[in-house]
Amino acid sequence: MRFNQGNSKKSKELCEKLIERAGFSCVSVGNFHAPFDMIAEKKDRIIIIKTVSNIDSVTPDDGRAIAKLSNFFDAEAYVVGKIYKNTKMEERKVFTRHGISCISDDAVEVMLYNGSFKRARKFFSENVEIDGQELKRLRKLSGMSMRQLSKSSGVSVDSIYRYEHGFTSASPENLEKLECALSSKLEVVHPLSDSPWAKHQEKGSRSIFDIGREPFNKGFKEKSRFEFAELADMRTLKKWSEFYSRFNEVFDDIQFIMTDAAAHDSIFGIPTIKKSEIYAISDEQELYDIAAERS
Repeated sequence: MRFNQGNSKKSKELCEKLIERAGFSCVSVGNFHAPFDMIAEKKDRIIIIKTVSNIDSVTPDDGRAIAKLSNFFDAEAYVVGKIYKNTKMEERKVFTRHGISCISDDAVEVMLYNGSFKRARKFFSENVEIDGQELKRLRKLSGMSMRQLSKSSGVSVDSIYRYEHGFTSASPENLEKLECALSSKLEVVHPLSDSPWAKHQEKGSRSIFDIGREPFNKGFKEKSRFEFAELADMRTLKKWSEFYSRFNEVFDDIQFIMTDAAAHDSIFGIPTIKKSEIYAISDEQELYDIAAERS
Protein backbone atom coordinates (compact mmCIF):
# COMPACT_ATOMS: atom_id res chain seq x y z
CA MET A 1 0.00 0.00 0.00
CA ARG A 2 1.58 3.28 -1.07
CA PHE A 3 0.72 6.79 0.09
CA ASN A 4 2.64 9.70 -1.40
CA GLN A 5 2.99 13.42 -0.87
CA GLY A 6 -0.24 13.99 -2.76
CA ASN A 7 -2.16 12.04 -0.13
CA SER A 8 -0.72 14.26 2.60
CA LYS A 9 -1.76 17.35 0.64
CA LYS A 10 -5.29 15.98 0.28
CA SER A 11 -5.43 15.32 4.03
CA LYS A 12 -4.35 18.89 4.70
CA GLU A 13 -6.98 20.28 2.33
CA LEU A 14 -9.65 18.07 3.94
CA CYS A 15 -8.67 19.25 7.42
CA GLU A 16 -8.80 22.88 6.32
CA LYS A 17 -12.32 22.42 4.92
CA LEU A 18 -13.56 20.61 8.04
CA ILE A 19 -12.02 23.23 10.32
CA GLU A 20 -13.63 26.07 8.38
CA ARG A 21 -16.99 24.26 8.32
CA ALA A 22 -16.82 23.82 12.11
CA GLY A 23 -16.49 27.59 12.54
CA PHE A 24 -12.77 27.76 13.37
CA SER A 25 -10.43 30.41 12.07
CA CYS A 26 -7.43 28.63 10.57
CA VAL A 27 -3.91 29.63 9.55
CA SER A 28 -1.95 27.17 7.39
CA VAL A 29 1.76 26.92 6.74
CA GLY A 30 2.27 27.31 3.03
CA ASN A 31 5.76 27.57 1.60
CA PHE A 32 8.22 26.83 4.39
CA HIS A 33 8.93 23.91 6.69
CA ALA A 34 7.40 23.91 10.18
CA PRO A 35 6.58 21.23 12.77
CA PHE A 36 2.85 21.86 12.20
CA ASP A 37 0.66 22.41 9.13
CA MET A 38 -2.13 24.49 10.60
CA ILE A 39 -3.27 26.17 13.78
CA ALA A 40 -6.92 26.99 14.35
CA GLU A 41 -8.94 28.90 16.95
CA LYS A 42 -12.57 29.09 18.00
CA LYS A 43 -13.77 30.72 21.22
CA ASP A 44 -10.40 30.29 22.97
CA ARG A 45 -10.09 26.67 21.87
CA ILE A 46 -6.85 26.29 19.90
CA ILE A 47 -5.97 23.25 17.82
CA ILE A 48 -2.59 22.45 16.22
CA ILE A 49 -2.55 19.88 13.42
CA LYS A 50 0.20 18.14 11.49
CA THR A 51 -0.93 16.12 8.47
CA VAL A 52 1.12 13.20 7.16
CA SER A 53 0.55 10.24 4.88
CA ASN A 54 2.30 7.79 7.20
CA ILE A 55 2.24 8.35 10.95
CA ASP A 56 5.51 6.39 11.16
CA SER A 57 7.18 9.48 9.67
CA VAL A 58 6.51 11.48 12.85
CA THR A 59 9.83 11.58 14.72
CA PRO A 60 10.58 12.15 18.42
CA ASP A 61 11.82 15.64 17.46
CA ASP A 62 8.48 16.32 15.78
CA GLY A 63 6.68 15.19 18.92
CA ARG A 64 8.80 17.42 21.14
CA ALA A 65 8.31 20.44 18.87
CA ILE A 66 4.54 19.95 18.66
CA ALA A 67 4.33 19.41 22.43
CA LYS A 68 6.19 22.67 23.05
CA LEU A 69 3.89 24.56 20.70
CA SER A 70 0.85 22.98 22.34
CA ASN A 71 2.09 24.00 25.77
CA PHE A 72 2.87 27.58 24.72
CA PHE A 73 -0.47 28.13 22.98
CA ASP A 74 -2.48 26.10 25.52
CA ALA A 75 -3.65 24.10 22.53
CA GLU A 76 -4.74 20.58 21.64
CA ALA A 77 -2.31 18.92 19.22
CA TYR A 78 -3.02 16.17 16.70
CA VAL A 79 -1.23 14.30 13.95
CA VAL A 80 -3.64 13.31 11.18
CA GLY A 81 -2.54 10.39 9.02
CA LYS A 82 -3.74 7.66 6.68
CA ILE A 83 -1.53 4.71 7.60
CA TYR A 84 0.44 3.42 10.58
CA LYS A 85 2.82 0.45 10.62
CA ASN A 86 2.03 -0.08 6.90
CA THR A 87 -1.65 -0.56 7.71
CA LYS A 88 -4.51 1.78 6.89
CA MET A 89 -5.69 3.66 9.97
CA GLU A 90 -8.87 2.23 11.42
CA GLU A 91 -11.97 4.42 11.41
CA ARG A 92 -12.26 6.88 14.28
CA LYS A 93 -9.07 5.70 15.87
CA VAL A 94 -6.73 7.66 18.15
CA PHE A 95 -3.50 6.58 19.76
CA THR A 96 -0.42 8.30 21.11
CA ARG A 97 2.94 8.57 19.36
CA HIS A 98 5.78 10.53 20.94
CA GLY A 99 3.26 12.07 23.35
CA ILE A 100 0.96 13.43 20.60
CA SER A 101 -2.54 12.16 19.72
CA CYS A 102 -2.59 10.57 16.26
CA ILE A 103 -5.92 10.25 14.47
CA SER A 104 -7.36 9.10 11.17
CA ASP A 105 -8.93 11.50 8.65
CA ASP A 106 -12.46 10.54 9.58
CA ALA A 107 -11.81 11.28 13.26
CA VAL A 108 -11.07 14.97 12.61
CA GLU A 109 -14.69 16.06 12.28
CA VAL A 110 -15.72 14.22 15.43
CA MET A 111 -12.85 15.86 17.31
CA LEU A 112 -13.83 19.32 16.09
CA TYR A 113 -17.46 19.02 17.14
CA ASN A 114 -17.09 16.90 20.27
CA GLY A 115 -14.02 18.45 21.82
CA SER A 116 -10.89 16.67 22.96
CA PHE A 117 -10.78 12.89 22.98
CA LYS A 118 -11.21 12.67 26.73
CA ARG A 119 -14.64 14.25 26.24
CA ALA A 120 -15.38 12.13 23.18
CA ARG A 121 -13.92 8.86 24.40
CA LYS A 122 -16.91 6.78 23.33
CA PHE A 123 -16.14 7.48 19.68
CA PHE A 124 -12.63 6.10 19.70
CA SER A 125 -10.43 3.12 20.34
CA GLU A 126 -7.60 4.79 22.25
CA ASN A 127 -4.68 2.50 21.51
CA VAL A 128 -1.25 3.18 22.95
CA GLU A 129 2.27 2.40 21.86
CA ILE A 130 4.25 -0.19 23.76
CA ASP A 131 8.03 -0.12 23.99
CA GLY A 132 8.72 -3.41 22.24
CA GLN A 133 12.27 -3.75 23.50
CA GLU A 134 11.15 -3.14 27.07
CA LEU A 135 8.33 -5.67 26.70
CA LYS A 136 10.81 -8.26 25.43
CA ARG A 137 13.28 -7.48 28.23
CA LEU A 138 10.65 -7.80 30.95
CA ARG A 139 9.28 -11.00 29.43
CA LYS A 140 12.73 -12.61 29.42
CA LEU A 141 13.46 -11.26 32.90
CA SER A 142 10.33 -13.06 34.05
CA GLY A 143 11.60 -16.24 32.40
CA MET A 144 8.63 -16.50 30.04
CA SER A 145 8.43 -17.35 26.37
CA MET A 146 5.88 -15.54 24.23
CA ARG A 147 3.59 -18.53 24.55
CA GLN A 148 3.93 -18.54 28.35
CA LEU A 149 3.25 -14.80 28.54
CA SER A 150 0.25 -15.31 26.29
CA LYS A 151 -1.11 -17.98 28.64
CA SER A 152 -0.43 -15.80 31.70
CA SER A 153 -1.92 -12.62 30.28
CA GLY A 154 -4.62 -13.81 27.90
CA VAL A 155 -3.05 -11.81 25.06
CA SER A 156 -2.44 -13.80 21.86
CA VAL A 157 1.07 -14.85 20.86
CA ASP A 158 0.66 -13.04 17.56
CA SER A 159 -0.19 -9.78 19.35
CA ILE A 160 2.80 -10.09 21.70
CA TYR A 161 5.07 -10.70 18.71
CA ARG A 162 3.70 -7.62 16.95
CA TYR A 163 4.08 -5.46 20.07
CA GLU A 164 7.69 -6.56 20.61
CA HIS A 165 8.59 -5.80 17.00
CA GLY A 166 6.75 -2.46 16.91
CA PHE A 167 4.29 -3.55 14.24
CA THR A 168 1.17 -2.33 16.02
CA SER A 169 -0.15 -0.42 19.01
CA ALA A 170 -2.09 -2.06 21.84
CA SER A 171 -5.61 -1.71 23.13
CA PRO A 172 -5.93 -0.44 26.72
CA GLU A 173 -7.30 -3.86 27.67
CA ASN A 174 -4.29 -5.76 26.32
CA LEU A 175 -1.92 -3.24 27.84
CA GLU A 176 -3.47 -3.79 31.27
CA LYS A 177 -3.29 -7.57 30.87
CA LEU A 178 0.41 -7.48 29.98
CA GLU A 179 1.24 -5.06 32.77
CA CYS A 180 -0.55 -7.30 35.23
CA ALA A 181 1.25 -10.42 33.99
CA LEU A 182 4.65 -8.68 34.09
CA SER A 183 3.99 -6.49 37.15
CA SER A 184 5.41 -3.54 35.22
CA LYS A 185 4.20 -0.47 33.33
CA LEU A 186 4.59 -0.62 29.53
CA GLU A 187 2.75 2.35 28.10
CA VAL A 188 5.05 4.77 26.25
CA VAL A 189 3.07 7.94 26.83
CA HIS A 190 4.41 11.12 28.39
CA PRO A 191 1.46 13.39 29.27
CA LEU A 192 2.17 16.91 28.15
CA SER A 193 1.92 18.31 31.66
CA ASP A 194 4.70 15.96 32.80
CA SER A 195 6.93 16.20 29.73
CA PRO A 196 10.38 17.69 30.33
CA TRP A 197 10.08 19.64 27.08
CA ALA A 198 6.74 21.11 28.13
CA LYS A 199 8.33 23.02 30.99
CA HIS A 200 8.98 26.71 30.38
CA GLN A 201 11.77 28.81 31.76
CA GLU A 202 10.82 31.08 34.63
CA LYS A 203 12.56 34.45 34.59
CA GLY A 204 11.28 36.20 37.71
CA SER A 205 7.71 37.18 36.91
CA ARG A 206 8.27 36.46 33.21
CA SER A 207 7.78 33.20 31.32
CA ILE A 208 10.18 32.61 28.43
CA PHE A 209 9.23 29.42 26.58
CA ASP A 210 11.81 27.47 24.64
CA ILE A 211 9.74 26.40 21.63
CA GLY A 212 12.77 25.45 19.59
CA ARG A 213 11.49 25.12 16.02
CA GLU A 214 10.91 27.79 13.38
CA PRO A 215 8.89 29.85 12.77
CA PHE A 216 8.69 30.18 16.60
CA ASN A 217 11.95 29.51 18.46
CA LYS A 218 10.96 31.14 21.73
CA GLY A 219 7.86 32.70 23.21
CA PHE A 220 6.82 35.10 25.93
CA LYS A 221 3.37 35.37 27.41
CA GLU A 222 1.57 37.10 30.20
CA LYS A 223 -1.85 38.32 29.08
CA SER A 224 -0.69 38.40 25.47
CA ARG A 225 1.69 36.24 23.44
CA PHE A 226 4.90 37.20 21.69
CA GLU A 227 6.84 34.81 19.44
CA PHE A 228 10.52 35.03 18.51
CA ALA A 229 12.26 33.51 15.48
CA GLU A 230 15.97 33.19 14.78
CA LEU A 231 17.40 35.47 12.11
CA ALA A 232 17.35 33.63 8.75
CA ASP A 233 18.06 34.41 5.10
CA MET A 234 15.95 37.10 3.45
CA ARG A 235 13.86 34.69 1.39
CA THR A 236 12.86 32.72 4.48
CA LEU A 237 12.15 35.90 6.46
CA LYS A 238 9.88 37.08 3.66
CA LYS A 239 7.90 33.83 3.86
CA TRP A 240 7.68 34.12 7.63
CA SER A 241 6.44 37.71 7.40
CA GLU A 242 3.60 36.60 5.12
CA PHE A 243 2.69 33.81 7.52
CA TYR A 244 2.86 36.14 10.53
CA SER A 245 0.52 38.56 8.79
CA ARG A 246 -2.12 35.85 8.32
CA PHE A 247 -1.45 34.47 11.80
CA ASN A 248 -2.05 37.84 13.46
CA GLU A 249 -5.40 38.25 11.75
CA VAL A 250 -6.57 35.30 13.87
CA PHE A 251 -4.47 35.49 17.05
CA ASP A 252 -3.40 39.12 17.39
CA ASP A 253 0.07 38.09 18.58
CA ILE A 254 3.32 39.97 18.01
CA GLN A 255 6.45 38.44 16.49
CA PHE A 256 10.10 39.46 16.72
CA ILE A 257 13.20 38.38 14.83
CA MET A 258 15.99 37.46 17.26
CA THR A 259 19.49 38.66 16.39
CA ASP A 260 22.89 38.70 18.06
CA ALA A 261 23.38 42.34 17.08
CA ALA A 262 20.43 43.97 15.35
CA ALA A 263 21.51 45.95 12.28
CA HIS A 264 17.94 46.99 11.50
CA ASP A 265 14.97 47.88 13.69
CA SER A 266 12.74 45.66 11.55
CA ILE A 267 12.91 43.24 8.64
CA PHE A 268 9.89 42.96 6.32
CA GLY A 269 7.92 44.79 9.01
CA ILE A 270 8.93 42.33 11.75
CA PRO A 271 10.62 44.10 14.71
CA THR A 272 14.08 42.84 15.64
CA ILE A 273 15.28 42.20 19.16
CA LYS A 274 18.66 41.15 20.52
CA LYS A 275 18.79 37.85 22.34
CA SER A 276 20.18 39.63 25.37
CA GLU A 277 17.14 41.91 25.40
CA ILE A 278 14.70 39.01 25.60
CA TYR A 279 15.80 37.99 29.09
CA ALA A 280 16.09 41.59 30.22
CA ILE A 281 12.45 42.47 29.54
CA SER A 282 10.38 43.37 32.58
CA ASP A 283 6.83 42.85 31.27
CA GLU A 284 4.73 42.65 28.14
CA GLN A 285 4.26 46.42 28.01
CA GLU A 286 7.99 46.75 27.38
CA LEU A 287 7.68 44.34 24.46
CA TYR A 288 4.71 46.30 23.10
CA ASP A 289 6.78 49.48 23.28
CA ILE A 290 9.73 47.88 21.47
CA ALA A 291 7.42 46.54 18.76
CA ALA A 292 5.80 49.95 18.31
CA GLU A 293 9.17 51.68 18.05
CA ARG A 294 10.67 49.23 15.58
CA SER A 295 7.78 48.24 13.35
